This record gives sequence, structure tokens and C-alpha cells, in this order.
Amino acid sequence: MTLAAGARPADDFPIEWEEPADPGRSWAWDDMHMPFALRPLAQDYTRTLGAGFNLCYEIFGGFPQRTLVRTWNGYAYFAHDANVPEAEREALNKRWLRVMRDRADVTAAYWADEVLPEVRALERAIRTVDVEGLPAEELAEAWDAAWTAIARMWQLHFCIILGPYTILEELADLYEATVTGAAPGESLRLIQGVRHELFETEVGVERLTAAADRSPAVRRRLLEATTDDPAGHRAVERTELATLDGGAAFVAQLDGFLAEHGHMGQGFDDLGNPSWGEEPAILLAEIGRRLAEPPADAEARRTRLAAEADQLADTVRERLRGRPEERERFETVLALSREVGPLTEVHNYWIDRMAQARIRALSIRVGARLAAVSCLDAPDDVLYLHRPEIRELIEHPADRRALVAERRAIHARQAALKPPAFVGAPRRSSEPDRFDGAARVSDEADVLLGTGASAGIVRGPARVTLSPADFGRIRAGDVIVCPSSNPSWVPVFTLAAGLVTNTGGILSHAAVVAREFGLPAVVGVGDATTRIADGREVEIDGTTGSVRLL
Repeated sequence: MTLAAGARPADDFPIEWEEPADPGRSWAWDDMHMPFALRPLAQDYTRTLGAGFNLCYEIFGGFPQRTLVRTWNGYAYFAHDANVPEAEREALNKRWLRVMRDRADVTAAYWADEVLPEVRALERAIRTVDVEGLPAEELAEAWDAAWTAIARMWQLHFCIILGPYTILEELADLYEATVTGAAPGESLRLIQGVRHELFETEVGVERLTAAADRSPAVRRRLLEATTDDPAGHRAVERTELATLDGGAAFVAQLDGFLAEHGHMGQGFDDLGNPSWGEEPAILLAEIGRRLAEPPADAEARRTRLAAEADQLADTVRERLRGRPEERERFETVLALSREVGPLTEVHNYWIDRMAQARIRALSIRVGARLAAVSCLDAPDDVLYLHRPEIRELIEHPADRRALVAERRAIHARQAALKPPAFVGAPRRSSEPDRFDGAARVSDEADVLLGTGASAGIVRGPARVTLSPADFGRIRAGDVIVCPSSNPSWVPVFTLAAGLVTNTGGILSHAAVVAREFGLPAVVGVGDATTRIADGREVEIDGTTGSVRLL
């Protein structure tokens, strides 16, 4: 089957359509969440993730629209089907917007009473599978059950985010209608400085750093690794620290932190990325850098940001003086935004990061069992198999080392590809939203344009950061330049001077977290990681959205 308009030639990015209707759909590469080629099991995870969109369409009004996901050449593409005639789409969209707004009013109770308890139960069920002790048939059933649990977690994900994103859009609309000429990211400063799980994670890292500082031997070892190996390639291991004077107490505190927050640490929605719990050395490297270059106090920063938010709210109130109905609406929307708006990232902490950490850890444990009977060479070889293939191996062990080697080679070739932004039918023209942002083109050779997501003007050396493997190169005063980010980037956000991303708008994960850290940020630049050389001095303006190469 030939490619439809909008796709690249087959010899550049070959595509085999899965359904007859696929060429007529417009497929967008999700380079925000999955910017690199995915291994086979990660592709299965992405499809499970994407299918989670559709439950909310069904249960909140029987909507016909569907979100679809495919992986081609290792890259994830999404499409949206309205499933109604063109003439009915505007009415459908308006009805869906009303549903999303109604969800905002019940989000807090829905999260606390239903979603979070179920997520905790689901992740616990995956975490406690007895991979080593179960008979093969029972482990195969547990493997399938774990994936069913992951599918449910992603269904809950898309059900819970409807209200928070919608109420923040409403808050931004109100603010921009009241404050003429407001910068794009300014309105969302109204909800900054709130205590939530990401803040508590940072406080926990602060306490770990203080504990390391109290033990001269632990401090010296972590600083040695930072000084001798700034890129972090020779990681300090938890077991090594436990043998040092004062190390046992530090490791006990580390273990407590990982029990609570260890599901964090992955740079993107890719099963190839381990969590802190799986590889504590990732977190220990960040603690070493904090010992060398202590960041600002988390609570002091939060208090300052909260005070700035209150001052900004008072500015709006003053502008609405004498307009009681508009003032009342602002107060209602502001209160609801502060109550449920933080869930735009808190849900990522509890669902995105947790689901990925739990199913990856289970997969690696299953991989170890398969490696022990010579099906694989190493536990992480399991990532090069598909989910049904793994179940088959659990029940009927067989040597799959040659297949893994072949797929490793394929993945390496795919990793070198530059995927097209869209394939299939030409993209429908639509208004850019505040999550994905709008593309901007500069007419100056040394200026890149994006969306100003977090205010502030800073200068510093660009540090092109493609994954957590590059975190070790980030130093205080650097401007991080990356494809995108998520809450797992918390430790380096406290060291950096600024942030530039390829993707996103003011409601993207990178933008929300940057504001919470008072980090000047420009998002949605498009090609920042390829146009900005590592180490190049840059100046970014987080209000206007400009990045100047100096």
C-alpha cells in the first residue's frame, strides 16, 4: 500500500499500514513523551498507554471519538478519529468541552476517593508478583494480569486529567482577557507554590543530601565521583556506600526515600528508562552534584513563589474592581485551579512514572528468570521481545538469544532515523492548544523562538541533554536544552539556570515543573537540541519565548 500525502517516501521511513483506514488518518509523532526509538516491549507499552484515552469518551457521555496509536520503525504515532460527519464535529467538540469542564468540579473527590486508592492497589499487585517462586503457568497468568493493571492505570490517567487541564485553560483565558498583553505563561503563575508530591520529592532529596553531608566518608565518596567522573559514567553504588563509616545510616535513609519515591527517575515514557528504585546510582549522582553545588532551599523558593502568586491574584482583583460578576467568576476559577490544577503533574508522579516503573521492574525480573534458563543472555534482553512472546517463553522456555541480537541491531538502526512529524493524511488545521503550543519561526539567524513558559532572563552555557544519562554533565548555571521533560527531572532543575525544550506549550510537563522551580523556560522551540551546540552560550527570555545564540 502506498503512503498518503504527508508521509515520507518508503525508503526513508517505510510504513506498513495496519488498517485500511490508516492512510486516511493524520498521524502525529509523539516526540514530547517518546522522542527516541522504542524497543519492542516499549512499543507494546505505548500501545497500552494510548488505548487508555478511550474509556473516558465512553463513560462520560458515550462519545464516538477515539484516539489511536501505532508504532512505525520504533516511533510512536497518534491519531484522533471523531467518528462523526464533518458537519457534526463542531457540536461534538463543544459537548466534549462541557463534559471536561464539569469534571473539574468533581476532580478533587474523584482523585482522593477513587483514582488514587485504585492506583495504589494496582501498583501493589504488580510489585508483589512472586516472579521467582510461581510455577510457570501461574507466572504467565500474573504477567497478563499485570498488563491488564497497567491498562487500567492509564484509563484512570486520562479520566483524571480532563478537569485539571480544562480549568487551567479557563483560568488562562480569564487572566489574558483581564490583563491585556499578558505573556503566555504568566497566568499559570497564579497556581505556583503549592505543596504536593513533587515538592515533597525535592525535600526528600534535600534531606538525603544533608544526610550525606553529615557523614564525611559518604560525602567524600560522592564528591570524588562527581569530581573524577563529571559525566557520571562510573556510578557510586548503594552497596559500596553501606560499607563506609556512617554509610549504613545514610543507606537506610536512602532506602526509605526510594520506598516512597523510587518510581521516579525515568526521562521519558520509554520502558528502556530505569527508575531510581531500580538503579539508585542515578539518584546518588544527583546527590553528589548537590554536595558540590548546593541549590537554593526548596521551602524558601516555594514560599516566595506562593507569595508571588498571591500578589498576581491581587493585581487581577484590582483590575476587576467594580465588576462584581467577573470578580466572582475569577475567584471561583482561581480557587478550583489551585485545588486541582497541580494534578496536571501530580498525576504524572502517581500514574505515568509509577506504571512505567512497576511494569519495567516486573519485566526485568521475568527477564532474569528467563536468562537463568538460557532463554536470554541478560535480564534486560526481555525488552527486545513482545509481550505475547514473553508469556510464551515463561510457559515454554526456548533460546531466543539470536532473535534478541537481531532486534538489538534493528533498534540501533531505528535510533539513527529522523522520524517525520506527521504521516498519513495531511494534518487538519486547528488552533494550537496550551499543552502542545504553537510553532514560531524567527527571521534572525541567531534567534530561536518558542513559547515563554516560565518568566526570567538568564545567560549560560547550553547543556544539550537527551536523557537522564546526560544529567551528570549539568552544572550550576547551565541552560538545559532537551526534547522535553517530566517530574523525574526535578533534581537537575534545582541546579540549572534555565530550560529550553523542543516540544510543548505553557501546560506541558516541562513548563509546569519549570514554573514550580522558578526556572526560566522557553518551550516548543522545535529543533533546539539540533540547532544549539552543546556548550554554546545562550540567553533565554522565559517571558517572550526567545533563545539568543551568543
